[in-house]
Amino acid sequence: MKKMHIFVIMVVLFVPIFISQVYAQSLYVDVTVGDMDKIGESKYKASGVSVLRNSDGELISVVRVDATRYLDDPIIDIFLKSDPDFLIKQGTINGERVSLHEVKVDYYNPECLDKIFEVPGYNDECNWYHRAFVTMLGINDEQGESYTIFRGLNHAYTVRSLDDVTTTWHIISQG
Repeated sequence: MKKMHIFVIMVVLFVPIFISQVYAQSLYVDVTVGDMDKIGESKYKASGVSVLRNSDGELISVVRVDATRYLDDPIIDIFLKSDPDFLIKQGTINGERVSLHEVKVDYYNPECLDKIFEVPGYNDECNWYHRAFVTMLGINDEQGESYTIFRGLNHAYTVRSLDDVTTTWHIISQG
């Protein structure tokens, strides 16, 4: 009888642990994001700070994001060299040339929308909100083609109509 109690206790204690671990492992997914690659071994390190203010200019939140994906394309270097004001500092570390760039981006959020989107938060053209889960740095080339060059995803905040969002990206490049 004592062996039966020990067996029941073992089943009650250990089976849920094994089941939850198996379930958690099944949720791991390595999603590719379009043409974007993981930034880990690239020549770039990028992070951004987003400052969110309401229509009265009052601070709502400050969110930092580290880019986890980047576009492996020479268009990034072309963009960073396109404006000399982007370059903040250059130097040599361990015999390798390193550059620090700063890019500020302001996002305009209109009071009223032209159309209502089919997602939660867009119930009314003039009383809308959306939740930002991703911070991206997007650019347009000379032909008007749009590219997302850096993307990070480790935050969430809510933007309402007329809120002001300014993101300052710091990009370190080697070479």
